[in-house]
Amino acid sequence: MTKNPNPEEQAAVAAALDEVTLGVSSPTGAEPGEGTVQVLVRVPAASRDRWKAAAEAAGVTLSEFVRSRCDDAAGEVLDCQHPLAYRKTLPWAEICKACGTRLWENPRTPHRGPGRV
Repeated sequence: MTKNPNPEEQAAVAAALDEVTLGVSSPTGAEPGEGTVQVLVRVPAASRDRWKAAAEAAGVTLSEFVRSRCDDAAGEVLDCQHPLAYRKTLPWAEICKACGTRLWENPRTPHRGPGRV
């Protein structure tokens, strides 16, 4: 069951919304013109306070701290982490021999066909 706000609460919310300025901002490290989205994350207050302290110690905003850590974690999960010795370098591509990840490909090279490197 939802609680009906009293008139003072409604007035306070309306006044706060009148003061909000909408605009587009780019996070640190974003490419010019790159669109951004907002992500809402629910965490315990103690975690948020700890993250905030770590961000301040690092000299960055909490948002930049979280973005940086999440980007690093995504790279560890999604990108090939095998040593360079596992890489096979060809004129048109570089492939990891351990996991099969195509690390780069020359866009000017014609398609080699299914199953061909």
